[in-house]
Amino acid sequence: MFKFDPKNVDDFANKIKDIMPESLKSSKEEMQKTLKSGAEGVLQKLDLVSREEYDIQVALLNKCQEKIDELEAKISELETKNS
Repeated sequence: MFKFDPKNVDDFANKIKDIMPESLKSSKEEMQKTLKSGAEGVLQKLDLVSREEYDIQVALLNKCQEKIDELEAKISELETKNS
């Protein structure tokens, strides 16, 4: 599973706080905690994988496909010999 950087969530929360009207900034810490908690919850529900994990799976899939192709070629060769 993808591990997100808490700093990114903090940056996101700060950006939202910066665009909020002054009247809503009064409970800044409470709002920041709420936004951070909400963002973390959403990110966890997305069930993301890291780019590294994705690349590993793609490489593994390619290797498996190559092996399947080799085995299919051997089967065809054996079938031809036995015919």
